[in-house]
Amino acid sequence: MKICHFSDSHLGAGESHRRLAPGGLTERQEDLIAGFIKAVDRIIDIKPDICIHSGDLFHTVRPLNSIMARAAEQLHRLAAQNNIPTVIIAGNHDAPKQPRVGAAIDVFRQIDNLYIASSGRMEVFQIGSARILALPHCLTGATLQEELAVCKPSADADYNILVVHGAVAGMPQFSMADLGEQEIPVEVLNRFDYVALGHFHNFCQVAPKAWYSGSTERLSQAERDSDKGFAVVDLEPFRVRFELVPSRAMVDLRKIDATGKRGDEVATELRRVLDKVDTSDKIVRVRVDNVTPEMLKTIPADTLAELREKAYALDLQFEKGEPDEATGEFGRSAIGRLDLSFAEFLEAADLKGFDRERLIREAMKYLGAEE
Repeated sequence: MKICHFSDSHLGAGESHRRLAPGGLTERQEDLIAGFIKAVDRIIDIKPDICIHSGDLFHTVRPLNSIMARAAEQLHRLAAQNNIPTVIIAGNHDAPKQPRVGAAIDVFRQIDNLYIASSGRMEVFQIGSARILALPHCLTGATLQEELAVCKPSADADYNILVVHGAVAGMPQFSMADLGEQEIPVEVLNRFDYVALGHFHNFCQVAPKAWYSGSTERLSQAERDSDKGFAVVDLEPFRVRFELVPSRAMVDLRKIDATGKRGDEVATELRRVLDKVDTSDKIVRVRVDNVTPEMLKTIPADTLAELREKAYALDLQFEKGEPDEATGEFGRSAIGRLDLSFAEFLEAADLKGFDRERLIREAMKYLGAEE
């Protein structure tokens, strides 16, 4: 029996990206959808006996209607049109916090050959000779432990497969530090012929027959060096391989030390660092350390705006240095962060008809006058 296992598509993520695609979503939201579609295309080519999505199809409990429609189209292609039995569970991002609300994936229940677990309790599906124990995100960690306690293989099935979303207990590297994140005891993983895990975004083995398939698109700089895709599992003889799905490149450039520099000097250094990389199709992060309020007041806003305009996505992180013991009061530290936040807001805001640089200068003057 062959299984394709994918997860953590997070459709709808990227809503704050500044560039809009023709359909009205942001280009970053389209990236996430494209990754999902590429995975579905490849799974259809592979023609597995079963397909599993182990949670977080959506980034939020209430995704946009347009995103749900795009997901429905792909799930219909996969399960109904190509006759691939497909199991999907709710993850911590797309599971409702109140039972009466219902999960967004519930609207897909009318799709033939699609098996959905979203109730916060284990559901069991018999697909051919395989028994699938599908455990969606539970309302509480205690409920999860109750459900896992009764998750046991059946001798009547040729294959027993567990599908669950969470962080493997005792292994901090698999934690995403998400709200509602729940832990899965390691000992549970050894009971089954395969455990399809969701939540951790990188392809990874955690037990002899338990794997995180990873996400279908990069979602944070922590994933920049990890390929994206899904797991292809042969149950007999047992073998797991990774199927690559092309994804948006992420680059973390070297830090810039702003110690003793004016804002214009930091801007020049930023430009020099970024000019070495083609940022037009990449998500780029640059950190500037030891920033002072004075430096922020003199950094040219038009230069920052130009650098952001050239890049597909540019994350500039300005970090304050250690405060001087004599003058590092809480007020000054807080005002420094407010300076930066308001300047960044003005750079992103639609200020047509206004003098952007004057607004920033005046803001810095008033926000910096804390004495």
